[in-house]
Amino acid sequence: MVIEVHDFDEFEQKLTRLYSREEGFRVKRFTVRGVSTIKANFYFRGFEFELFGQPQPIHKQYAYLHMVIEDSILKQRPELKEKIYDLKTKGYKTEPAFCKLLELSGDPYEALLDYGVKNKLLR
Repeated sequence: MVIEVHDFDEFEQKLTRLYSREEGFRVKRFTVRGVSTIKANFYFRGFEFELFGQPQPIHKQYAYLHMVIEDSILKQRPELKEKIYDLKTKGYKTEPAFCKLLELSGDPYEALLDYGVKNKLLR
């Protein structure tokens, strides 16, 4: 889930209060392309959750843009869905898996965004 977050301390406290007892709970702060980022991961009722927050509108965050691009690709090429799933079970992250199948080189996060812009996949 992609979230717009401005107060990282408050967000982390809330996440900890709500989810710290869940399996695999962890919170990490880091910088992505010069943007402060906070990410929480945990399992709930057998499902893995990732909450990804940055202090900018969701529609401008790479995480959201990648999801839009990936959705568009899978609508155009549904045969890739099973191949992506297979690569993910082998340890690939989503963006690198798409880039491998689309034969995109370089930084997978930038390459996928460039592919989406070039092919007008962003709505």
